[in-house]
Amino acid sequence: MGAPDFNTDDLLEQAKGNQTALWYLAARRAREQEGSVEGWASYVGEDFAPSWDGMGDHASALDIATQAAMNMATTADMRVLDVSGSQARAVVVVEGPEQEWIDQMKANLEDLDRVNEVIFLAIAKRRGLTYTQERDGQTVRMTVAR
Repeated sequence: MGAPDFNTDDLLEQAKGNQTALWYLAARRAREQEGSVEGWASYVGEDFAPSWDGMGDHASALDIATQAAMNMATTADMRVLDVSGSQARAVVVVEGPEQEWIDQMKANLEDLDRVNEVIFLAIAKRRGLTYTQERDGQTVRMTVAR
């Protein structure tokens, strides 16, 4: 048969599904093992935050929000609806996660939201910014500000 010739779109779709499933399983395991996702989310946030250092000490809120939106877009269960703002304040609006993913992976929406909040807060703080997150039904509003 030889080496398969996978196209980029198929590979991207597969990678998104794998990444999302692993994320859900890690959050669920943290809840089951530790009783909370806080410790695991803090660990991930503190470990990921330095990887954003290339954006500089005075990175714009919009640059940070755009990068956060790109991260959310790499999942199979979330859809970025809007990214807007300025150097001082920017907002990302994301739809999801999809209920089918939550049910299939036996996840908890509040845990998934909290994981994202803790991780993006660690990243924003390291860049000298604030981060807030609010859920309204199926959408999450992520705000980064100086």
